Formats: sequence, structure tokens, C-alpha cells
Amino acid sequence: MRIHGCGRGSTWRQRLLWAGVGGAMMLLLAACATPVVPLLQRGDAAGPQWPEPPMRAKIRWVKSIETPQDAGIARSAWRHAVEFFTGAAADNIVKPHGVYFDEAGRLFVADAGVGVVHLFDTRNGAYKRITGPSGLPFRSPIGLAQDDAGGLFISDSAADTVYRYDLASGDVTPFCREMARPTGIAYNRVNKLLYVAETGYGRVVALDRNAGQKLTIHTSKSGEGLFNKPIDLAVDRAGRVYVNDPLNYKINVFTPDGRLQQRFGEMGDAPGQMDKPKGIAVDAEGRIFVCDSLLDTVQLFDASGVYMFSFGANGTGAGDFWMPSGIHIASNWVFVSDTYNNRVQVFQILSNEDSVDDEPASQPTSKR
Repeated sequence: MRIHGCGRGSTWRQRLLWAGVGGAMMLLLAACATPVVPLLQRGDAAGPQWPEPPMRAKIRWVKSIETPQDAGIARSAWRHAVEFFTGAAADNIVKPHGVYFDEAGRLFVADAGVGVVHLFDTRNGAYKRITGPSGLPFRSPIGLAQDDAGGLFISDSAADTVYRYDLASGDVTPFCREMARPTGIAYNRVNKLLYVAETGYGRVVALDRNAGQKLTIHTSKSGEGLFNKPIDLAVDRAGRVYVNDPLNYKINVFTPDGRLQQRFGEMGDAPGQMDKPKGIAVDAEGRIFVCDSLLDTVQLFDASGVYMFSFGANGTGAGDFWMPSGIHIASNWVFVSDTYNNRVQVFQILSNEDSVDDEPASQPTSKR
């Protein structure tokens, strides 16, 4: 039987039918809707904390992010309807690597599983997928870094290219081509250079922000043998550059002018040892956070490289990991890409004055 629209020629039965369908849809959407909780706020009971009691907690789990709604971005009624009737799971994180949270409240997640960078704009309640030039997917987006001139840099290890996304215009352009499997990237606000781990060449290159010209290469004094496939980078407030060299099981620390200052790490699966280190970040106190993708944990070292404690374990629950790969610290918030659990987990660094029962300040949200 053909059902015509509700125009002038429709019968009262057809109008009644459409009204019933519309009413049922609104009731269904209302039943399926879940409260939207701001990004930096827990939506349920208190989660795990580390170190475990009776020691004072220094890290606590906040939440997991798999969808825009998890980041505090409300879905429109139309998107609810489309996903319910088509079964589509739009906007979900699939295989996250690099993660970055900026001062404007935007969370960026490089997702190699779908070839995009997810942009969760938590202040404006908006979500966007950043793709490569001409709208095509990136081949394998890995690293993320942001400069102080409105640019987000994206390393694509399969395309041998670092791209620049203009945060104002939304344009994506190649920044540096013909690189050898670029992976980790970090912007240094002290010397205004972008550091890129060229994993294929076993080196780290510093690039001028304007033209992408290769300026310096960190190697040993003899020019050979310092790195074995470096994969991730971080920069601290003083401009020191931290290089994660997983096949050597080492963390290398360089001064802003490229001198090797410190080196620590050893192979193993005991606390403080490394099995397959990946993401690296440094907090405001100089503590070094290292993701170990095979140990399924994040290890903390003090500024001199002495092991402090770890958080996380293998699993799928709150605070558990399955091959964590990327990490970023913004203020006292820690974002970890939990790659094979298809999510980003958020943790909070607790100060001596913090209570584990305190809730962080909420953020404004709006509908997309």
C-alpha cells in the first residue's frame, strides 16, 4: 500500500498515521537520550585512583571518550533518528593514536582506523572530522601538535607527509613532504620549531614553522647510532625535547639547542622497565609519563628518570588499557589514547590540596 505525504490531497487517516509516527519517534528519542556530561567531569561514581590506598592518590580516572556525547557534545534529534533507523555509529573513535587538548577547549584525536582527526569543540558544543586535502581520508594519521599561530600539525606515517590544518579557515595543506614515516611530533614554543620523529630514518628533525625546511637533526656526536626507530616526542616548558626510542628502550632528553642532556630506561616488564614504550608527555612539575603498549600501563618517572609509580592495567574497564599509544597533558588533565579499546581516557593529576571527592569545574555545552 502506498502512503502519500501529508499535503493538501492527503486524507485524515494519513495525517493521523504520520502524526502517530512522529509522536512515536519523539518518544523513542526521548527514551534513548542520555544526559550530556561536560568533558572534564565525571558522569558516574568515583573511579579508580593511583597509587592505591593507603597511599595518597596522585592520579584519578575521570571518564572514557568514544563519541562526541562522551566529550560533552549533545547530538541533535535528527542524528539520533538517523542512527536509530539506519544502525549507523557515526563519529565513533576507532583506532586512536595522537591526542591533543588545547587552551580553547578543543580535543583532537588522530584516528588511523578511519583516516581522520576527530575535533571535539567542547566550548561551542560542536564536532567535526578533519580529513586530508580535497576531503580524502588521511592514510595513517599518527601525531598531533599545535603551534602558537593557529596551526594544527598532523603526521601521516603512510603518506610520508606532515600536514597543517588551519584552525581559522579549516584548510588542510601539506607542510613537509617526502619524510620517512613521520610519527611523533611536538611544537617547541621556546625556539619556535616543530620536531618530527622520522621513524624510517631513525632520527628526529626540527622544522622551521614557515617553510618546513629541515634545520637540525638529533644524532649522536659521531652522527650515527643514537636512535633505533624513535616514535614519539614531547616538549616541556623549558623547551627540552623528550624522545621515546622504543627499540633501545630509552627516553632521551635534549636541550633546546640539540644537546643530549639525559638518557634513561631499560628493557623488561618489571616496574620502571619498558617493553614497548610509545606515547610520552611531561607535566608542569617535570614528571615524565610514558605509555607502554605491551604492558598496558602508563609509567611515571621523576625529572631525573627515577621510576615513581604506574597507573592502568590490561582490560576494558575504567582505567584499563589495551595497547595505549598516545598521551597528552594539559594543565592537570591527562588524555591517553587507548587504541584497541577504541577510546580516549581522561585522568586528573591530583595536588596535595585536592580531594578525591572534588568535582572539576563544569564546561558550557550546546547542541550541534
